[in-house]
Amino acid sequence: RSGGDPGRGFDLHHHRFHWSIDPAVNAIHGAVSAHFTATSILPALVLDLSDSLQVDSVLHQGQPVAFQHAGDSLWIPFPAPLATGTMDSVTVHYGGTPSSTGLGSWGFDTHDSIPIIWTLSQPYGAMDWWPAKQDLNDKIDSIDTYVTIPVGNRAAGNGVLVATDTLPGGQQVRFHWRHRHPIAYYLIATAVTNYVELVLTVELPADTFPMLTYAYPEDAFLADLNAGDVLQQMPFFSQLFGTYPFADEKYGHAQMERGGGMEHQTMTFMGAYFYELAAHELAHQWFGNKVTCGSWQDLWLNEGFATYLSGLCYEFLAPQYWPGWPPAKIAVVTSEPGGSVWVPDTTDVQRLFNSRLTYTKGAMVLHTLRWVCGDSAFFNGLHNYLHDPALAFGTARTSDLQAHLEATSGLDLTEFLNDWFYGEGYPSYTLAWSQDGGGTVNVQLDQSTSHPSVDFFALPVPVLFKNGQQD
Repeated sequence: RSGGDPGRGFDLHHHRFHWSIDPAVNAIHGAVSAHFTATSILPALVLDLSDSLQVDSVLHQGQPVAFQHAGDSLWIPFPAPLATGTMDSVTVHYGGTPSSTGLGSWGFDTHDSIPIIWTLSQPYGAMDWWPAKQDLNDKIDSIDTYVTIPVGNRAAGNGVLVATDTLPGGQQVRFHWRHRHPIAYYLIATAVTNYVELVLTVELPADTFPMLTYAYPEDAFLADLNAGDVLQQMPFFSQLFGTYPFADEKYGHAQMERGGGMEHQTMTFMGAYFYELAAHELAHQWFGNKVTCGSWQDLWLNEGFATYLSGLCYEFLAPQYWPGWPPAKIAVVTSEPGGSVWVPDTTDVQRLFNSRLTYTKGAMVLHTLRWVCGDSAFFNGLHNYLHDPALAFGTARTSDLQAHLEATSGLDLTEFLNDWFYGEGYPSYTLAWSQDGGGTVNVQLDQSTSHPSVDFFALPVPVLFKNGQQD
């Protein structure tokens, strides 16, 4: 679904991961095979790999080749440059103790005194534990993951669990996960500990598939309650936005030692269990995984949507909680005067994942767009956005969302997005009124803005007139 990064000259097709992990040892050892097509004359393959790991060897067509590993880059020159259109592969054998950056790319922890290793690669942490091409616009078409672990543990993964094989000697077991949908590099994950397995069945009008939970034994009850919430949320999202995108495989959860959650494709990692988080992470399977932001500047296409969809679950599935949700979010957004949803500096990970701006303001911008466009145009536009052949299982920018909402609503949303997405701050309104003796009511509505980047938010404001008999 993407042409790859023209600056690197290759388009990824398949990854085969072989990892050996013991959750009691802070290390990874294994091999990663990358299958690709050269999109231009290609003298070398360049991958991202942290200097904290050691490369043992690189094979090309079964033969060892020279490589250079420095500056968190792995440079693999070919014996002769590959011609444009050439399909080829390399295998990198490596190991070591991964570093942990960003949101915690490699976790080495314990739960109830039991060791666990978990991964979370968003936004730039895949390179901390495997040789990756950290390019949002080159999704990997499919992956196979083989994780060898000590007996008594389970290894979580993307896609379908194909096999669990006990190895000779009886001390290790190998989990094989297979995923056959395009996947962004940061959505690939594994986690290893003494999980218990809980399995439920999701039944949708056109699909039936398993929902798999890998929970800590001590938290199995909470995990089961969480799965019950998702059984309600899944058909709701599927009705609004189309069937769960990975219904031919599974949806699942695996517990981790970090607050919040992470929407790894088909296998969300959960640091806690509660209704809104379950909805948020499930929503990402459509907004973030099926269609992924094409630049971290547009991260709201992932996080703003997931935040808003958790609110929609309150509005339509648990309406007793909905009246307090929008005011609470508005209070968060207006707690500071500035800040845009658009991310100007994608190297600042804390700014990328700013809860007030990327998540909460992004969600409220969507809520405002819904009001401006009307429910029918808004939800039809989102459905079309997710099913656009140029975007589905690929990437999108804010301009793509704008085009689909303009097509269904007939509106020009340029000024709206300039104010609410690119601009900073928010409007405040002051209303004054008077009534003369003849019964005429005079109303004056004034707007002020919290930040000078926007001098006026062009937005209709409804005014309700009430007297003793009628509204």
